[in-house]
Amino acid sequence: MKKSTLAIVVGIIIGGLFIALGDTLSLYMFPSAVPIPTDQRLLAYYMENDVPFGAQLIVVVNWVIAACVASVTSSLISGRTSAKPMLAAVGVLNVLTLFQLLIRQHPKWMLISSFALFIPVGYIIYLLIRKKHTNEEA
Repeated sequence: MKKSTLAIVVGIIIGGLFIALGDTLSLYMFPSAVPIPTDQRLLAYYMENDVPFGAQLIVVVNWVIAACVASVTSSLISGRTSAKPMLAAVGVLNVLTLFQLLIRQHPKWMLISSFALFIPVGYIIYLLIRKKHTNEEA
């Protein structure tokens, strides 16, 4: 397996674990007084009105952490010379998060923030840890 492919796969797995952990943690930190409805038609109302804002905010902050971890992991494994493995790993995490947001009918602000967070945060982290090319001429 090529180093860049391994970097993408490991970045997706590690980032996905952080996203799952954050989703679970948010419900424990900010429990809802109303149980999650089993009827899919009521789920949009529940997500908009009954889930505490703190729980939703924890999820969004966790996306930033997951993008950072996936970016660092994929960049370090690939050798920090190309942004392509990081972009692939963070892009896949973004797409999976968008699927989750659309299936569970989350608020629109969470959908917009997912577009604005994953790839920019991942790229900023990559720029901070990449190998710098210097022209040392003696």
